[in-house]
Amino acid sequence: MIHDRQSIMSDSNPTSDAVFIGVHLAADRVRSVAVTEHGEILADADTPYAMLFNPVTVKGQLELNPEVWWDATRQSIGQLINKIRPLVASPSLVKAVSVCCQPGAILTVDKDGTPLLPVILAADNRGADYVQSLNYHGLEHCQRMGFQFKAESPLAKIAWVKENQPELYENAFFIHQADYIIGRLKGVPDTTEFSIAVKTGCDLLDESWPDWIDYDMHLGVRDRLPRLVHLGEKVGVVSAKASSATGLPAGIAVIMGTASATASFLASGARKLGDIHCELHGGMTISGIAAKMVRDPHGFVQVYKLPGKVWFTSVESNTGTEWIKGWFAGSSFNELEAAAQKLLPTTYLAYPNVKKGETFPFVSASAEGFISPATDNRTAQFASCLQGTALFERYCYQKLDRISEVKETRGDVYSGGEHSASDSWMQCRADVTGRVNYRMVGHGGAAFGTAMIAAMGSFFSSLEDTAEAMLSTESVFFPNSERTAQYNELYAGFCALMEEQGYTI
Repeated sequence: MIHDRQSIMSDSNPTSDAVFIGVHLAADRVRSVAVTEHGEILADADTPYAMLFNPVTVKGQLELNPEVWWDATRQSIGQLINKIRPLVASPSLVKAVSVCCQPGAILTVDKDGTPLLPVILAADNRGADYVQSLNYHGLEHCQRMGFQFKAESPLAKIAWVKENQPELYENAFFIHQADYIIGRLKGVPDTTEFSIAVKTGCDLLDESWPDWIDYDMHLGVRDRLPRLVHLGEKVGVVSAKASSATGLPAGIAVIMGTASATASFLASGARKLGDIHCELHGGMTISGIAAKMVRDPHGFVQVYKLPGKVWFTSVESNTGTEWIKGWFAGSSFNELEAAAQKLLPTTYLAYPNVKKGETFPFVSASAEGFISPATDNRTAQFASCLQGTALFERYCYQKLDRISEVKETRGDVYSGGEHSASDSWMQCRADVTGRVNYRMVGHGGAAFGTAMIAAMGSFFSSLEDTAEAMLSTESVFFPNSERTAQYNELYAGFCALMEEQGYTI
């Protein structure tokens, strides 16, 4: 559930501010949130899907009835609207709704948006036989976009439908998860967004469906894919039918959403070239604004597009905070942290990777964590891992700056995740990285970012104005110059140890 950014309005004091609805279609549930123009969360709702997939007889195939998506969405929005009714002075203050999703699933529909087949989910591998052909015929496209098509790519699934359902294919259209829900809200699912559609073959640079899909792959599908639009564009209004199903006011704006990662990034506070959003969870997700499109031959760097031809990259490492439960199970984090911070900086250097293998900033199937020199002192171990997470974070930034070609502009860090609540750890990370570290008020993730998109497309004039109005800072941690100098020496030792292990960037 999303935590309140500021105190929720009471029944006796309904807001007169404009209100925006953000809907996040997560992997197993729909999360919706109502946010005012000043970034105050009025309410949220969380509805699990009735089922995650329909079992099919062929191994590796995963399908879903799309009504499962819509049922959870209308229930989530309905609960949300019921919660905010006493908190909003007038229904006319609810201005817009937007939707975000995790890309990968593809739905086959007719021209009116009626499903012809169950949803083929992202993890379905029936497109595996078409990947080689896609990467061969789309070689130039893949080089331009900096990725390779895989079995989970929606375009591979479309190729499967063409070969295995040829009669149905002739009159089929293909849409993504957010496209379908937006279509249910406004009437027809005829639009999609670049970050959602990139693995379906859209060209992020030319902002189009490229010719090779039809002329080289012979899919004949470009005219039966949704119209590409930017996030924040108005694509319709809530229909009377959708209003009856969800409780949303009929006629309010439906605003094009985006991929979940993009929505989360918008909510993070990062907005300048070189700024970074770092989310600490079991692993570490790092997103950064880049000067131009980044192309990663390994395919581990995801590329997304923001309004105004602004790019940001997103990477995922195995190393994050899993060591807390993995190496210190049964211990109190707060007690160990209080004792450990007295030892920082420490000469015990750690690469706190609990899982075997790493995906960024280097690729290794066998990488394993370590503490050097070895010690049996639990407090020293804990201190080395607190510091080691920050050292590894800096290691990631160094690689991300290099591939993003960020030289002089080293932006600030906007932190998320449960452990960003720790002041001492936030300060340690600022000292180690030498970057100002921000903790935002009640960071709301993808649903909040999607509400921001709804506001940008219906109320504010730009993404910058939206962020200025709706995001607020809780705490700022500035690097301590004396400690940063000490950590620079420790970082050099950390890099040397990593190189000895063969973990080089």
